Order: sequence, then C-alpha cells, then structure tokens
Amino acid sequence: MIQRIQTIYLLVIAIIMTIPLYVPIAQLLIPNDASYNFFTYGVVLIGENSVLQAHYWALLIMNIFTIGVPLVNVFLFKKRFLQLRLCIVEIILLIGAIILMWYHINQFADKMNAEILYKFSLILPVICIIFTYLAIRGILKDIKLLKSFDRIR
Repeated sequence: MIQRIQTIYLLVIAIIMTIPLYVPIAQLLIPNDASYNFFTYGVVLIGENSVLQAHYWALLIMNIFTIGVPLVNVFLFKKRFLQLRLCIVEIILLIGAIILMWYHINQFADKMNAEILYKFSLILPVICIIFTYLAIRGILKDIKLLKSFDRIR
C-alpha cells in the first residue's frame, strides 16, 4: 500500500541503489597513465574511448538484489512478518554490498598501483541501511496497531 510510510522508505531504497549503476563509486588514478571509473558492474577507462576493463558480476548481482528485495517487499504489505525478515535480509545485503565494493576497489587499485578517490555513491548503501531501519520501525508500528485492534474485539 502506497499510503504506508514504510512503502515510501522501501521505494526510496530501490531508487537510491540504482544510482551506483550510473554514477561511479570511485575513481582510480594511476600516476602518469590513464584514470578509471569504478561502477558496480565493472571498471571503465576514462577517456575518449570508454572501454570496460573488468567485470564484477558478484557486485552487480548484489546490487540488483538490493534493488529487487525492497520492490518485492512493497507488495507483501499483508505479510508483515515476512516484510520484517526481508528488511533484515536487505540490511545484510547492503552490508555485503559495502564490503564487496570496498574489496573490489582496493583489489583493482593494488593490482594497478592506483590512487583511490572515493565518490559519494559509496555511502549510498549506508543511507539505505538507515531507510531500511526506518521501514522496520514502520512495519513494527503496523503490527502493534493490528494487535491492539485484536484486543478490542
């Protein structure tokens, strides 16, 4: 249901997690050589010929799941305990995405002896964790409200 606040939070999470697909997470600068942009799908050479240098399928799949789980969660508004579990799964996926991003950036930088310039989009999973926590609080309020209605009957 769109009128519930946790639905808005879950939609915001899905929108925010699409940003790293289009905006670089980090920029890798190699002294006296080319520069690279690190996206969730791989590393792209900066220049007139933007060439994909490396694929990171695990990170891309993790990012797709972090987009998909909140969208599925929106349509489970009648199954609130399942929504809670999926929110916890979303937090775990977001933490995993942060770790994978950091690991792959540092691995590629060490291999190329590059300097890392982290971008704002590296912080986006942390913002999504906060929104997921807020969605959990909204779901718990709904559960508490429904239990209070059961007591009245």
